[in-house]
Amino acid sequence: MKKNERILIIGAGEAGSMILDEYRRRGRNRHVAGFLDDDLSRFAASGDEKKILGKTTDAVDIVRREKISRVIVAMPSAAPGVVQRIVEDVIQADESISLHVVPSAERYFDTVPLLPSLEETPVADLLGREEYQIDVEGITASFSGKTVLVTGAGGSIGSELCRQLLKFGVKRIAALGRGEHSIYALVRSLDEYTSFMKKKPELSFHIADVKDQALLKNILSEVKPDVVFHAAAHKHVPLMEFNEAEALQNNAGGTRSLLKACLDCRVGQFVLVSTDKAVRPTSIMGASKRVAEMITAGFGAQGLKTATVRFGNVIGSRGSVIPLFQEQIERGGPVTVTDPEVTRYFMSIPEAVLLVVNAASISKGGEVFVLDMGEQFKVADVARKLIEMNGLVPGEDIEISFTGFRPGEKKYEELFYDNKNMTLTKNKKIMIQHNGNDPAGEARLKYFLEEKLPVITSFTPTEIRSFLKELVPEYTGDREKEVPRDFDRLAT
Repeated sequence: MKKNERILIIGAGEAGSMILDEYRRRGRNRHVAGFLDDDLSRFAASGDEKKILGKTTDAVDIVRREKISRVIVAMPSAAPGVVQRIVEDVIQADESISLHVVPSAERYFDTVPLLPSLEETPVADLLGREEYQIDVEGITASFSGKTVLVTGAGGSIGSELCRQLLKFGVKRIAALGRGEHSIYALVRSLDEYTSFMKKKPELSFHIADVKDQALLKNILSEVKPDVVFHAAAHKHVPLMEFNEAEALQNNAGGTRSLLKACLDCRVGQFVLVSTDKAVRPTSIMGASKRVAEMITAGFGAQGLKTATVRFGNVIGSRGSVIPLFQEQIERGGPVTVTDPEVTRYFMSIPEAVLLVVNAASISKGGEVFVLDMGEQFKVADVARKLIEMNGLVPGEDIEISFTGFRPGEKKYEELFYDNKNMTLTKNKKIMIQHNGNDPAGEARLKYFLEEKLPVITSFTPTEIRSFLKELVPEYTGDREKEVPRDFDRLAT
């Protein structure tokens, strides 16, 4: 925090009060200039020393008059349109201001710290998406007092799983990841997060590759998890198009190794975090995740309680377009979009993770859960919105450039094969896809896992794709003749 920073909190309700209290406990409340709220009498009864400086519609004048350098929008229950109007007003007042928003997911909780959850790019709150609900009591009943292990814990989804699970009274979180840097970052993040919690769960951190079954078994024997969330995977679609063997070794083989360890160590529940790209896959990544789904279902038949949760694009994850767009805007553009008509879902990471946990809490075993991600938005429209959020004009200050589809990429996202085989759960945002038994498919999978996967590196890319098409008949991907020399296309 800067020495002379001036902070304005917009929203003087429960969330705003919690933010102020967290600053006070850190000895930094002197930096808070005050609040904006449409109820000017909110602090009259509480006697709080921080006054309400005006209504939310006064944001432009107050930011300029009070020389505000940082704004926190603490209104997690507000409608997206309200948040959008406030954000636009703040940017109008000072386009270089530090702006953070309390995510809408935090409206369910009043006993956890909010400062570590603040979002710098609240695009999810600005798209006018549908509201969603979670069963807090049901989740708490399922996970309270339990030990939960999360793989891929250093990634965007895995780390958020760790943070969100802390809210439901778990006994212990065991975070497992391959990269020491990302796990160390998680150590610091969770240490900050739990520093304000009255009842702190146990935390342990483990460096391991999910392909190493012996090491996984040792860790699971030590941790004795009740539940395992498997979020570790190679997820970057274009890169995996040219790393076929590793994609299958990690996404399929790693899932199998972990499932074997879970079965041997009598883990109570296994939850695979999957992707929309596993549906009618056009990419190696998608096909490898579809194989992971099939493997998970097979272990469910062996007595392990398993479930798969499939969802689409989330905002802010590694490899998602939002962080890339923001970097491109800060460099002065252009913002690169593959195609004017390409669409994606834009659910926030906390929302998606809470729904994953909710799905796990209602699982009876063997389900493929599908999250209703709401409306798909044109990526070009989201790019324009983000440019405007930075106080700039699309096409004038920042150009939008269309680069063409990257290897393995789809024009739109699909979450299920056939809506006739879908049933709703008590949560309208969580559905179950029902798949019939496929003995022939099970036989092909067994052959692939036993005969092909152990020696997958000895095959050519063409041979690997041929195996995949036999295993996943709906897979339609083909490798380009050579790796594109324009590697920027892999990153945009």
